[in-house]
Formats: sequence, structure tokens, C-alpha cells
Amino acid sequence: MNDEFISREYLESLSFSDLSNLADKYGIDVPENLDRRFLIAEILEIVEEFNDEREDMQVSSELSETEEFVLPKNYNESQVSCVLRNPAWLFVFWNISENDAQKVKAAGGSLKLRISSLSDSDSEEANVLESFEVNCSQNSQEQYVLLPQGVKNIRVDLISSVFGDSNIIAISPIIFIPQVLSLQENFMTISETKFSEMAKLSGIDDILVNQYNTHRQSFE
Repeated sequence: MNDEFISREYLESLSFSDLSNLADKYGIDVPENLDRRFLIAEILEIVEEFNDEREDMQVSSELSETEEFVLPKNYNESQVSCVLRNPAWLFVFWNISENDAQKVKAAGGSLKLRISSLSDSDSEEANVLESFEVNCSQNSQEQYVLLPQGVKNIRVDLISSVFGDSNIIAISPIIFIPQVLSLQENFMTISETKFSEMAKLSGIDDILVNQYNTHRQSFE
């Protein structure tokens, strides 16, 4: 009999032997002297669970046949964010919406990153002290940027540049740059640093030179 039509009335019409055989079909262990009412209730519960699982599998199969689920590349929003790799290098990543991408392409423009040094970490009170622009990597949505020495607060603007005119597409949150010791802050010129003989005994020159060799990648 079809599982969908197993009802309490039907089960009550069966003999105990037939109920035991049906229970065995569903993997129900029937101990001796089991009350008939409990056996019927157990069979009904198992049949209901079996039908629910079969319906879920059928729905899942229908979805897989009719729809192909594809994760979106982004949420079709223009965004730019950044995180510090270390006090010298900034990792920038961005998305650009289809609408903004079409506008840039139609105008024959290009994408750039404007890196601004700010006077304060509060976006409402911050003034731009200095800024510079770098071209975005082709066919990429991420890029490393070398930061100037001594900056404390950084903001990144994703801009479109068309014949010298710039339009801001997205603005990142302000990133605070931790201030480090002068020798570490200037490790790009560490090879010119002179140490006393006493300082050399500590191995400081080897440590800082190793830091320079490790973190001087251009990421171009």
C-alpha cells in the first residue's frame, strides 16, 4: 500500500502480525507483548517523517532542475574598503556597480584610488592634509598601496578619471595608522642607519635589515 494512504483507520483494520510486518518494513523493532495501540502510533509517526523527508527531497530536486543557484560577485553596490598590512602598506579592495561601471566605460574614463591623509579620525571634522592618486590594477578589485611616512589617518576614495576630471564613486572608512618607533617607521632607509658598537651587540641592525627585506615588496 502507498505510504501516503496509511491512516490510523487502515492500521486498526490490520492484524497484529500484519502490523509487525509493516513495522519491520520501516525498521521498527517490535518487542514481544508490545501494546497494539503503541505499535500503531509508532508506525504513523515513522510514516509521517518518511513522507516529509520525501517531499523535501522532491522540492530540492525540482529546484536544482529548474534553477541554477549562482553566488553573486558582489551586491551590485559601489564600495571601497581598506585594511593595514603594516604601518607602511595599505591593502585596498573595492566593488563597482554595473551602473557606475557603464558610466565610466561610456565616458572613456579609468578607475583610480585617491589616498588622503587626514587631520582627524572623525569624518565630519577631518581636513585633508595631502593626497595622491594611484591607478587601479587592470581586471582586479584589490591592490596594495605604499603609504607616506608619518601619516596618522588615511581615507581612500574610489574615483573615475575622465580627461583630468575626477568623480568620487565610493569612500572608505577612515583608517588610523599606528605610530611606531622612528627606526621602525623609517625602515625603508634602514641601510643608511648608523649604530653604535654597543647597539650592534644587541643585533638591532640585523633585526631591522631583516624587517626591511621582508616588507619592501612593491606589489605592482
